[in-house]
Amino acid sequence: MALRAQDGSGRCKWHWFFQVKSTLTPTSTSDSNNARGIGLPKYQVDSIQVWDDFEHAGKPYPLGHLSCHEVVFKGEKISPKFVVTYGLHCFTDDDSEYNILYEYPDGRHQRKVCLERYEASKKLKGILEKLDQGAIIYQTKDERFFTFEMLNSATGELEPYKICIAFFHEHRLLRMHVTSAFFARKGEGIDAPVSKKGFTIFKVAAETRMKPKGQCPKEVRNRHKKT
Repeated sequence: MALRAQDGSGRCKWHWFFQVKSTLTPTSTSDSNNARGIGLPKYQVDSIQVWDDFEHAGKPYPLGHLSCHEVVFKGEKISPKFVVTYGLHCFTDDDSEYNILYEYPDGRHQRKVCLERYEASKKLKGILEKLDQGAIIYQTKDERFFTFEMLNSATGELEPYKICIAFFHEHRLLRMHVTSAFFARKGEGIDAPVSKKGFTIFKVAAETRMKPKGQCPKEVRNRHKKT
């Protein structure tokens, strides 16, 4: 993995480069335990904390990499800690050419699994842990997001990868919920400059602390259906 400064194209100030492998590996004991929530801390958050693994056409698809976790950003003045959760759109897309015939539910709705998004989602945790290394986060009317170049295993090309995040306050916790993550082909920061001012993760954390508790998009309140 390497970092380099952006050249003013309107995307994130930094580029992350990742080799995203397309080959699926069998579920390890660790992955299996993570998917079932074994050995993971429990947080007082109203979102899915552990996504269940699934199988399709005889292949296992682990989702332990999208389990709830903490991330701490080390700064000169503050070192904020966030509890991170992930949404269904990080690995599903009803309109993708990389879909498989498997629909995954999150308690609110269900969507087709997209292998392009699924493979890229394995890198999400590592990406978020490096937001304090120069990433610039932009605010639009409906979301905060950042983009950067990442190798798309489906195409073999470096492409803009967009991560959309909801920041909010919940039960005295700073919260970060990834509402969606995907290879973007158009939009601000992709084929047009970002028109909004960008902020560092430390500025976002300071603003989030001042927000009233519980203000967040409805997509954050995903949960497994009770059986």
